[in-house]
Amino acid sequence: MPALTVFRTFTTKPFAGDDLQIVCAVLGTYRFIQLICLIPLLISILISRFNGTDLYVNGLGPWCEQYELYTDAEFLVFTVDQYEKYEITRSKFSTVFYALASIFMAMDVAWILMVWGTTAVGTPTQPKGRDEHQRKLILFKMFFLNAFPIVLIVTGCLKVNDMRLNNYGCGDGALVAPPPDEGHFYNIFCVLLVTYALEILVFPAIAANKFLRWLRSNKLSQKNRYDTDKKGERLEQCLGGLLKCVSVMCCNKAGGKDLKNQGEMKDFASNLMEFANNDTNLGLVLSDMYVGGKLLARVQAQKRIETIQQLQLTSRARKSQGDTVKEEEEEQSTTEAPADRRTLMGAQEKHRRSILTLQTDADGSGCVVVEKNILTSTNSEDVEVLRNAAHYSIYAQYIYFHVRMALGDLLSKEATTFVRDFTLATPMEDFSFSMFEVPHAHLWYANFQNGIASTPYAILVDEEEKSVVIAVRGTNSLEDWVIDLQYVPLDLEKVGRLCGFDGKGHHCHKGVLTRCKWMYNDIKKQKVLKHLYSSDSLYKDYKLTVVGHSLGGGCAQVLSLMLRPSFPSLKCYAYEPPGCIFDDELAEDCKEFITSIVRHEDVVPRVTQPNLESLRDEYFDVLARIKVSKGRAFHDVRAPCPESHLASRNDRVLCPKKQIEPDTEFYEKVRRFRNERAAKNQTSDVSVKLYIPGNIIHLVDTTGDETKYVPYWASRYEFNSVILSGRMLADHAIPPLVTILRTLNLDDVHEVHTWHSDEKAVDEEDPEVRQCVPFSNPQGRLPIVLVLIAVVASILAALSNQGCKYVSRDTIITPADGGSSYPGIGLKVGLWSYNIQECVGEDCSTPEVYGENADFVDSEFCQPYSDLFDPDTAWKSSRVFGTLSVILGFIGLGLTAIGTCTKLKRRTWMVICSMFLVATLFQGLQLIFLRSDLCTEWMHPNTGETVVTDCSLAKDAKMGVAATVLWFLIAVGCGRMATGVRTLNA
Repeated sequence: MPALTVFRTFTTKPFAGDDLQIVCAVLGTYRFIQLICLIPLLISILISRFNGTDLYVNGLGPWCEQYELYTDAEFLVFTVDQYEKYEITRSKFSTVFYALASIFMAMDVAWILMVWGTTAVGTPTQPKGRDEHQRKLILFKMFFLNAFPIVLIVTGCLKVNDMRLNNYGCGDGALVAPPPDEGHFYNIFCVLLVTYALEILVFPAIAANKFLRWLRSNKLSQKNRYDTDKKGERLEQCLGGLLKCVSVMCCNKAGGKDLKNQGEMKDFASNLMEFANNDTNLGLVLSDMYVGGKLLARVQAQKRIETIQQLQLTSRARKSQGDTVKEEEEEQSTTEAPADRRTLMGAQEKHRRSILTLQTDADGSGCVVVEKNILTSTNSEDVEVLRNAAHYSIYAQYIYFHVRMALGDLLSKEATTFVRDFTLATPMEDFSFSMFEVPHAHLWYANFQNGIASTPYAILVDEEEKSVVIAVRGTNSLEDWVIDLQYVPLDLEKVGRLCGFDGKGHHCHKGVLTRCKWMYNDIKKQKVLKHLYSSDSLYKDYKLTVVGHSLGGGCAQVLSLMLRPSFPSLKCYAYEPPGCIFDDELAEDCKEFITSIVRHEDVVPRVTQPNLESLRDEYFDVLARIKVSKGRAFHDVRAPCPESHLASRNDRVLCPKKQIEPDTEFYEKVRRFRNERAAKNQTSDVSVKLYIPGNIIHLVDTTGDETKYVPYWASRYEFNSVILSGRMLADHAIPPLVTILRTLNLDDVHEVHTWHSDEKAVDEEDPEVRQCVPFSNPQGRLPIVLVLIAVVASILAALSNQGCKYVSRDTIITPADGGSSYPGIGLKVGLWSYNIQECVGEDCSTPEVYGENADFVDSEFCQPYSDLFDPDTAWKSSRVFGTLSVILGFIGLGLTAIGTCTKLKRRTWMVICSMFLVATLFQGLQLIFLRSDLCTEWMHPNTGETVVTDCSLAKDAKMGVAATVLWFLIAVGCGRMATGVRTLNA
């Protein structure tokens, strides 16, 4: 953070300097794709060279009918001069093109590794010179390395065009073989050129982007484009457009028909800009948000664990105190009246019914330990409240889908409203929920309209509880999300005058109030409650209950406030409602008729503007506390972290808050940011804090596996902070909550004293978080030395295996008729081809019969063996051993290279050592070629002449011997690494 500025206005946005690992990974993948294309092309070129099929004769390629080759002549062609009528040449394009491609690949991979290494320098907030190194590397990439793809594209296209001229160079002759622009290898070549072209197209895209930015900042664009109001309007339009796109992509199944993008998102856009502080740019990127968020969740988890441990110590101390008091009172029990015993039992009961919790102060500045009452079976009020909450929770769940399903054919798909005719004696069973095992519930009215102002709700009669129930649906459409985001406080004075309550000085969630106004007017319009509570109604003495879940819970709370003047006995049960419904005073006043139920770490009751701002400030502090590179921090937060290792893992990545470096550019921006926010919060619309209203039952998971919950009476101030955890969203679901409430056993409460914490957990060894950083040498410098040696050995082994100068042959030829023997022309031969000699002496005029003064030297051509050759067992074995040694060597090289990036286990080093030992053996066994017929005695298949040969090691064989020595040295080094790892572990 922030994005790296290369020069002037050119930056790496949206990536920071320590995010270039992502760019390196993408570019490395791109290079890997190019390598997949390049390797078969290189192999095809090598095979063509070894087979002699890349030679041009008199300028004609092998696909022309005029083409003639050495293999069309005799069994062995010893010299070039034997066929001096041919002008034999080799195309240099392939050599130059693939050499450039290989150099570019090697240089760019080295550039990727260097950039990757620079990302490990510094921390997210303290670059420590990282940016300067990366700036130089990026400029080198832009103005030097990127010239290679341009050259490769131009030369490749020109060569293809030149090759197709004059009938592929054959003139009037026919094509007897497929031309070079046909076949799989040509297609791969085209794919390689396309990858180079796509890479070059990045620069026109960057230039176009810069030009568009210049236009927007120029006078040709709007002058006030960067004003706060204009930014807010654009953000509002973007958010609205995004929701509309989601609606279209879902074919309106997720709602969105009522979204007009005409101010619905204005409040949220304004709050979002205020939250992010439009005036100060902190330069955060996406990776900062991810790493900081994960670390913040771990810091919060560590604080919770430490708090739980503190609460447990406090609980034990209080219990010990209570036991002491109990012993003292038991000593006095023989002389005191029974009334004192009742006092003692009351004290014991009070201890059993309490739980210690951590509660945030009203202003959110600190935390205090508070003793809370647990709901128990011995308290009739607790039992009644929990029974009602469990009973009515089913309506909060069924309003989502089951109400419409219960109507069946009674309501068409297009209809949005169901009203039961009060004048008809319709059987109750026609409108009951018996199909959902709730036969005591009967539907009287349902409205399924879902817009910005309207929300689905239903009015039912519960025969079992003698209650009329209003159930409001929660968030289930895009319109509901828009209402959720309209959380600015709205004055209730006018609404209070209309509904009959005192709303002066009180505030409410704006979006929820909009929905409740619509429901209140719809209820009045349909006169359902008027009929149900009329003097001649069977339900006139029934109580009124309003329920809802999530957004529906918030609507139920506000609607209850509006209806209560007309229905004084009204009760409301809100399940997991939003945390920003009423102001503090009004939330307290509603305890008489509103009960809110919150499950464990549910995030929705905790999401308020002040809570989010507190979370933002915590996030900034955590980001400033990171003392390692972002890459290392990323790997650390990705690894599992049990509770017992939270403290050690956090200490490894984060410095104490007191040690935050205050003079960094980032922290200076944070200070300015906070000062600006503090000033703006005094006058903003969200300066009035909103809370969860009424009595709050908090269901705490005490075992950590969702099998046992303890309900206690919570304070609204306990939800003044957002808890980041893996359950923050899952705990908001209504079906599990219904099950929990209906299966809750209050008799087990006395067994639990605090929140879940495994006191008996044994601190295991903190597992090391491994990361892969190129050339970081985590196990010393020996692996990098072994890699360099392995590179040399691999090259030597490959050249030795494929060369045509493995041994030098001195031959004595005996004619078939038994005549006198004479010396033959000495040749250098290899496993797959042999080298052709060139005559440079005085008697070279007649190729068929050379004079005594003729002298022969090695030519530049390697001739493949004719099909008349039948290699013997030693020859074939030598080929197999040479090939296997090269393959094993390259595999071992790759594994050893991994050892320069990350720590390898002892077993891995032993495997690598074994591979190099086998490669050493196979490389040495390649010398079995000296026992083949080419190096002993054999008979010419055409003339019958006997050829006696004496072979000596030539250049390629000596390279093979050198490779054998190097393979063995590498194996010894890998064994040393395995021994060192074992010693370190011991």
